[in-house]
Amino acid sequence: MSPFALGAVLLAAALLVAVPPPGGRLGHARRRRHGGWIAGWLALVAAAAIALCAPPPLALAIAVLAAVAERRRRRWIADRRRRDESRALTAGLEVLVGELGVGAHPVRAFSVAAAESPGGVGDSLRAVATRAQLGADVAAGLRSAAADSSVPAYWDRLAICWTVAAEHGLSMSTLIRAAHRDILDRQRFADRVQAGLAGARATATILAGLPILGVALGELIGADSARFLLGGGSGGWFLLVGLGLIASGAAWANRIIDRLTT
Repeated sequence: MSPFALGAVLLAAALLVAVPPPGGRLGHARRRRHGGWIAGWLALVAAAAIALCAPPPLALAIAVLAAVAERRRRRWIADRRRRDESRALTAGLEVLVGELGVGAHPVRAFSVAAAESPGGVGDSLRAVATRAQLGADVAAGLRSAAADSSVPAYWDRLAICWTVAAEHGLSMSTLIRAAHRDILDRQRFADRVQAGLAGARATATILAGLPILGVALGELIGADSARFLLGGGSGGWFLLVGLGLIASGAAWANRIIDRLTT
């Protein structure tokens, strides 16, 4: 089997591993992470197998594609982590506000909210409750949680509320309720912005894919454009330059969109 054929088989296997069946997408986060790890290694081996016998321009083009794919994967993971943590923290604060509203001690309220919150949010709230039980600086613990969080502004908001309540004797329940309302409004605003930018993201994706359509049309009219681009020589350098321009355009479009969401 040639390296190109081996690479194609490995890439197909990576797609099969990375996309689980619809019935297995709920409640199987560990399986999805394991599948994504295997898919990443399969794609890496496939790219290496193709690049081994490819001309230098084609090998560089494969490297550019791999870099773009890895960047998009990390961006997707970061966005998903930020969204999941924001929702988990909002739910945890709702429990915290409920406990404070019925007269529970703040330490007890944080402990209950930690038990009801999943993942890193629960661990951070549990650490805050432990610090409060030991008489340590709770605001510093909240800021420490912000340092490891994908939504640090939310944790900083809670730290400010705790500091104000401790220094000025204000009601912790009222301040946490205000922080919860502010975080919920920020989350809703961010969701509306993301929904509004869906069209811009789709347009950027379509524009980035137009050169591929041009190559496909060249094949349909018999121009043999794929062989020219993949056969080495000057075609390989044209492919490399084209992919570099596409990657630069996609990065610039993402930069513009990110400025609108921050």
